[in-house]
Amino acid sequence: MRVVRVGLVGTQFVSSIHLEALRSVPGAEVVAVTSATEAHAAAFAARHNVPQWFADFRRMYELRDLDLVVLGLPNDLHCEATVAAAEAGKHVVCEKPLCLNLDEADRMIDACRQAGVKLMYGEELCFTPKYVRLKQLVDEGRLLPSPPGERG
Repeated sequence: MRVVRVGLVGTQFVSSIHLEALRSVPGAEVVAVTSATEAHAAAFAARHNVPQWFADFRRMYELRDLDLVVLGLPNDLHCEATVAAAEAGKHVVCEKPLCLNLDEADRMIDACRQAGVKLMYGEELCFTPKYVRLKQLVDEGRLLPSPPGERG
């Protein structure tokens, strides 16, 4: 089995959730974490036994054995962090929301496409059974709009 080496960008709550989830995935190994606050990066790495930490995500992206980054940082940094990851040849999982606007989305998608890396939007509700069923009903044409005046 090929091991996918993962770096976490961010050290707050959502990164802790991603770390625990990744540790349950065979073949995934969290090898580094980064935070703009050096003390947060060092503390997170020590608390969770992550072997390397950085205070700048660009430095982490320089790791040759890093395959994928998971972005758990403020929303206004998603585009910059994704484009930089693509330029470094790293696949990206971006926590919701993907970005702030369509221009940023286009830049992120284009950068990943040009670099030949994957970009995944981390929306945990996409595969929740009730939403899967709703999608099936929509696809089957079984949900119709409410008549005018009957909207809730």
